[in-house]
Amino acid sequence: MQEVLDKISSIIDTYEGGEWKSKDSLREMLRELTSSNYHLTKFNIEAYQEHNTVQFKHKGSVASGKILADEKVPELRMIRKIMEAVDHVIWSMRSELSIIKKES
Repeated sequence: MQEVLDKISSIIDTYEGGEWKSKDSLREMLRELTSSNYHLTKFNIEAYQEHNTVQFKHKGSVASGKILADEKVPELRMIRKIMEAVDHVIWSMRSELSIIKKES
């Protein structure tokens, strides 16, 4: 998972810094970012399944099971937040490409 997160960070840093040179490089970055988001989704599914396992194997109340699962599988929330942020960057890149297309 760390490899995927590093790739996402690198792409976002490049985009944020305005270091992309052309619409082709921006398109390539968008493709890489969306592919990385897909791979991150696989980790999210694994974390979700682990979270559910912990929650439903807990013998106490549903609320205490959820609290326990949140403590045992903190990466579920982290991955969701990262995916949400990546979605915003993807949207921004698409908008930028649309603007470039209209200006051409």
